Amino acid sequence: MNELSIAAISRSSEVEVLEAKEAWSEYRLADGTVLRVKPIMISVTRIEDAETTTGEPVYTMKSTLITDVRGGKSSPGLG
Repeated sequence: MNELSIAAISRSSEVEVLEAKEAWSEYRLADGTVLRVKPIMISVTRIEDAETTTGEPVYTMKSTLITDVRGGKSSPGLG
């Protein structure tokens, strides 16, 4: 993808998210702890007059992560 200038990013418009499926990703650690992470999309913006090298539109996204820790047997006080 080409580098975008600040001016190009300022020529953008927000795109409404019509449907979302925000699933948890789970990571089991050697001590039995399970880390869970789920991304939550806040907003999506399409950059006007910008394309990837394959001609796809360019989007910027604002998101946050929700985390959850579930302790294993060797993690007292968790879970």
